[in-house]
Amino acid sequence: MAVHIFRRDATYYWRRRTPIALAKVICRPHVFMSLRTTSLALARRLASKLDGIFEDAAMLAEEARLDLSQAQLDGMLRSVVTKHLGKLERVAAAAKSFEGFDPDRAMVEDKRALWTYRLLDAQGAFAVVRPADRASMLADGMSEGDIEAVQDHLAMLRINEMVPTKPHILRRMLDQVNAEPNAMNMAQTQSIYFRGMKLALAAVERRYGGERLEDQDFVDRLVTLPIAESFEARPIQSEPSAEETPPQSLHVKELLKFVQGIVAGKAKDDLWDEKTQRQVRSIADLLVKFLLQDQRIDDLNLVRQEHMARFVDFLRHDIYTHYGRSSRDKYRTIAELREIAAEKGQNKRGIERDTLNRHLGFLGQIFGYASVRGANALEKIDLSKLRVKGKSKRARNARPKLEIDKLKAVFATPPFNNCAGWDRLTEPGTEIVPVIFHCALYFVPILIYYTGCRREELCGLMVDDVIVDNGNIPYLHIAKNARRRIKNDQSQRNIPLHPEMLRLNFLQYLRAIKALGYGLLFPDLFSPSSRSPLGDRFYKEFKPILQAAGVNEKGLGAHAVRHLFGAQLKKRMVTEEERADLLGHGGESETSERYCEPHEVATLMQFVMKLPVITADLEPQDIHLLPWVAERQVAPFSQPSRSKSAGATILSRE
Repeated sequence: MAVHIFRRDATYYWRRRTPIALAKVICRPHVFMSLRTTSLALARRLASKLDGIFEDAAMLAEEARLDLSQAQLDGMLRSVVTKHLGKLERVAAAAKSFEGFDPDRAMVEDKRALWTYRLLDAQGAFAVVRPADRASMLADGMSEGDIEAVQDHLAMLRINEMVPTKPHILRRMLDQVNAEPNAMNMAQTQSIYFRGMKLALAAVERRYGGERLEDQDFVDRLVTLPIAESFEARPIQSEPSAEETPPQSLHVKELLKFVQGIVAGKAKDDLWDEKTQRQVRSIADLLVKFLLQDQRIDDLNLVRQEHMARFVDFLRHDIYTHYGRSSRDKYRTIAELREIAAEKGQNKRGIERDTLNRHLGFLGQIFGYASVRGANALEKIDLSKLRVKGKSKRARNARPKLEIDKLKAVFATPPFNNCAGWDRLTEPGTEIVPVIFHCALYFVPILIYYTGCRREELCGLMVDDVIVDNGNIPYLHIAKNARRRIKNDQSQRNIPLHPEMLRLNFLQYLRAIKALGYGLLFPDLFSPSSRSPLGDRFYKEFKPILQAAGVNEKGLGAHAVRHLFGAQLKKRMVTEEERADLLGHGGESETSERYCEPHEVATLMQFVMKLPVITADLEPQDIHLLPWVAERQVAPFSQPSRSKSAGATILSRE
């Protein structure tokens, strides 16, 4: 047997003891891996190559200075102590401003936190209260209740994933001292972080006992300063007149009560749906958090234009582009949100212009509502000046164009012809008889091209939205339903089904889904554990298909297919007004009712029939549903632990 390799269960493995210099970097006494071969000759060759690589790595580790110097350790410790000492003093100052403040109680709470981090500093991230620690805590004057609180604090830190400290925080500390984020340095930085927290918390007498070292001889030093070096006192202003009397103090959190009021009114008037209400509450919560934590403002009537400008800057540059997608974002501090964004690339920071302007529109309505109900200062803030304005591209150039040949390539991929299985829809199948699963991934892309509908309009269709009993031409009725809203009033319309949809057995699919008792036309997109739009789930499955067909340019997705629909009709001399009727860009008149006159659909069918047929190569197949859809099971991508009891009502027919 060759050196450094051995055999286990017919497979060869390679194992080496790690030299001390390299062990400091990777924190492993041995390096061990499977060679994934049963051939001794091949194992020897692989082991020889690995030995060479391993020796080079060991040599580099011996020559390089990868460990932290004392100066770097001191610098990180100073940074942690300074940052958290300042934070603790600000919290203490705020607490002292409230009537009924109990300094003794505050000192007890800080002492509990101090012991929490003293244990973490001594034992590491998995610290516990040992018998010796309990004795020391009792000797320090702590009660059994205090000790239990320390144990609860340790548990809370772990449950909230605050211990061990987030890696990106430790890496930032290393970046500040220009150190490598290797395993040993990360471990030392974690220790420094716990130690710094302990030292900051230990200064409890400084916060609540008035014992500040810098106060010694402060007056003596002050009076000996030259006059030029001291700051001139501001003149005392006279008492304001009755007209200038400042408005009554109103805590910033009162803004959330105004939000509840305006949301309730808009919902009653059917102006804001549930999604809009969530968006309004979310941006209001974030603003309140920003004013309290970042601007240190707790009085709503002290909010000024410049504070809102800083909030806009925060949204534009200092927050993750996808803020709000994680349920944890609601509970993160402004500092944590900035840290998360800092870890992302520059193109992943800041929300988009249109989203920002929509948020400012919501806040403008909230401020108007609040200003006539006591928050007088908000009336003076002009949010329109903070809207992001710029020269927009011409509408036809705003998005990249999808060429019709590329869409043909999409329809040549496995889901439309022959796939490997229901859970391998993107892989080509090997069966002689084509395997096709009729689901959203199959029908929605074809429907977008032949109807011009938006992604969510199709993904959120109910079975009753496909009209087959009102004339000779089946059509889709696009309107708000139990599962999704529509973009605007003009979006409510009726779209005839192209003959290609009938040839590819779309109506047979409709009958199969309806017979199973589903309310949704595409139940394979629904998960009872998610509130995300159904179109998001569809796009997650459709994106690999686009990439496989060579459609990789940013912006070329489902919406680009809709644009292709409009472009093809324009080339065939369909007028703007006629295209608007199909695309949902119609005029200002009231939209049609659910059942329209058959001849109206017949007229629209004439326009649809001008589309070039690009699915002629697809062979119609008997309806073959996804197994879990046919058996009415919960989606395999669902998370049962988060399932909502209301989910079943969406799946069942109303």
